[in-house]
Amino acid sequence: MKYLSFVIFLVMAQGAIFAQDYTQTVKGKTIDADSKAPIPFANIVLVNSDPFVGESADIDGNFKIKDVPVGRHNIKVTAIGYEDVYLNEIEVGTGHELVLNIEMTESVLTLAEVVVVAHNDPTEAINQMATVSANQITIESTSRIAAGINDPGRTAQSFAGVSSADDENNELVIRGNSPRGVLWRMEGIEIPNPNHFSNGEGGSGGGVSALSTQVLANSDFFTGAFPAEYGNALSGVFDLHLRIGNNEKREYTLQVGVLGVQAAIEGPIKKGSEASYLFNYRYSSLRLLDKVGVDISGGDISPGWQDLSYKIYIPTKKMGRFSIWGLGGYSDAGSTAVRDTSLWNYRSDTFEEIEEHRIGIAGLTHNFLLKNNKTYVKTVVAYSHTNNMLTQDTLDNEFNTTIIENDEFAYNTFSVNSFLNHKFNARNTFRVGGIYHNRGFAFSADTYNYDTNTLDQLIDNEGNTNVYEMYLQLKHRINENVDIIPGAHFTYLALNNNYTIEPRLGIKWAINDRHTLNLGSGMHSRIEPISIYLAERTLSDNTIVRPNQNLDITKAVHAVLSYSWNITRNFRLKTEVYYQHLYDVPVVADDATNTLSALNFRSGFTNEYLVNEGTGRNYGVEFTLDKFFSQDWYLLATTSLFESKYTMPDGVERNTLFNSKYIFNLVGGKEFRVGKNKLNVLGANMRGIWRGGYRTVPIDVAASLLQNEEIRQYDLAYETKAPDYFRLDLGVSFKKNKPDWSWEVSLNLQNVTNRLNVLDESYSPEIEDVFQITMLGLVPILNYKIEF
Repeated sequence: MKYLSFVIFLVMAQGAIFAQDYTQTVKGKTIDADSKAPIPFANIVLVNSDPFVGESADIDGNFKIKDVPVGRHNIKVTAIGYEDVYLNEIEVGTGHELVLNIEMTESVLTLAEVVVVAHNDPTEAINQMATVSANQITIESTSRIAAGINDPGRTAQSFAGVSSADDENNELVIRGNSPRGVLWRMEGIEIPNPNHFSNGEGGSGGGVSALSTQVLANSDFFTGAFPAEYGNALSGVFDLHLRIGNNEKREYTLQVGVLGVQAAIEGPIKKGSEASYLFNYRYSSLRLLDKVGVDISGGDISPGWQDLSYKIYIPTKKMGRFSIWGLGGYSDAGSTAVRDTSLWNYRSDTFEEIEEHRIGIAGLTHNFLLKNNKTYVKTVVAYSHTNNMLTQDTLDNEFNTTIIENDEFAYNTFSVNSFLNHKFNARNTFRVGGIYHNRGFAFSADTYNYDTNTLDQLIDNEGNTNVYEMYLQLKHRINENVDIIPGAHFTYLALNNNYTIEPRLGIKWAINDRHTLNLGSGMHSRIEPISIYLAERTLSDNTIVRPNQNLDITKAVHAVLSYSWNITRNFRLKTEVYYQHLYDVPVVADDATNTLSALNFRSGFTNEYLVNEGTGRNYGVEFTLDKFFSQDWYLLATTSLFESKYTMPDGVERNTLFNSKYIFNLVGGKEFRVGKNKLNVLGANMRGIWRGGYRTVPIDVAASLLQNEEIRQYDLAYETKAPDYFRLDLGVSFKKNKPDWSWEVSLNLQNVTNRLNVLDESYSPEIEDVFQITMLGLVPILNYKIEF
């Protein structure tokens, strides 16, 4: 740490000696937020610039402002007949040109009556149909947040009502819901779980995000009452967007850090054309060390991963705009048993494990704007492949191997999402679309039966099935202050002819320029993993049956009331009250433990006999105090108070596993402009998380001692909980701007107090006592990045 401080001191001193005025180009496009048509001749200016800095867009909405001084700027965008847009504290650096895609809302007033409406909320959702429980995740916030490791999932853990399932992965528990209820989308279409070391069947997270912020654009994250275009989600939606590469200048980014090495390149495909490419590749640093002979895993398989993400953008004059995009990733890890049997103290010492995960997504997006500039058609076609393999075995004293689990779950999915969006006028916009998925699959799962000493088959199947979805939504602006957004979503699962019809409604009411009241409500649903429907059981006469083939789709009703108060231009207080009723929830039939509800599952496969006789409800209130980045600092403080309940067929309402009851987050940071001309940036960030512990099933120690195995007290299931969770993260960074390039070094400390938060407890027959299962301690993350 002393060495790092000394290096930063030298760099700052160098900057003070050789500093000069540096500039950069700011460019982009102005478009209509509803029709996506270009807005010609919009004016883009730097507020209070002296001398004046600004430009007007051309007839196609394109603009370019040269020689913008390095630093943060407030940008104002105006156009005749449109509400003004303000972009606050936009950072301009020397490494890369800044590209802005500015969406403007047409005023419902006549030209003579137009008044300026300032858009000062940088967290407002990109999706114009969203009304409540929506947050925009910017690339800057993802890169800046302490110990966020440039991961959208870990960044989202700072929002109200959101917490992690476990420090080792980025699974999200939203408003007490199971992490299985999260939908991932990319470029407007559903995608598989985009994480390395994914959590298995139905899981929504993993150890490391397979997505780099180098290719991501600003994206939306929803925690409830989603707009009608989103289906197959119960708790949350991640709607990811990939940015377009620079179409005029080739640019590079190189990074090296604790987690991996990374290289990105972007630039124009053809000079004078708007076509561009963007590629990013990452490789695990741990695996690199392993390859050069540095053993950091004690003989185990060190966790490794690599991924490639890309976007190729090709606009045409007559056929619309095309994008070719994709993501590919591979990760593996494992453990081996010590070959000295004298060191075997626990049964787990004899276990060995190998896991491999593959993900591949390739997509084509086509946007076509009709000549009337009021209607556009967007079609996204994607093909995805995932393959998750896990093998576990155990050794005896002669090192003979016995397989205890052998799983492989593979999916090949072809998807299409196409919609037509028509803007009738400034007051009315209509959207209708359809989604098709052909899900190919190949499953095999075997587990060891200790009663019969045989390897039992749980599933062995391959084939395909179809999922059909349709949606429509209308945005009607009664006046400049009130929007009403009704809609509906339809889902049909061909595997068992199951379907849902889900009405949705959103209302926005800007009472005045300081106070806003919003409402969101509707029905939502989530299809179980195909493997659950096709799980097999062998009867006493050796007949194989599929007990869950006719399982219904899980459903929920969401209702959210939101109130927002803009205390000042950059301070906002938001409150949301919500209620969720879940029904047709799969539960294990005749479950003696009364815990086996899908609302308590994180991920995984089961061949248990499931019935849709469970229900649940989540309700609570959330408070968010947001000081947007201004005057070189920002602050986000959230409080969530909630209940999460589930009911089994016995009719008794119980706490869910995830009913931690409260979550408090405090996130903040400050930048210091250093150097002679204040061209360099020293940043400090922090994040504090405090929540209640997740629920537990207490262990009956006396019975466990007597039977020499773990015995749980299921009559007290989830009445007890783990100790409260607390974590403090710190981050510091220094960015140096050079004339044509920049570099940045950052150090993040996750769990800086090294607190060992308790996840659960277990009983060990070897020590005849209960021990705690703890999460990660201190994790330092050092990273160095160059942009040129």
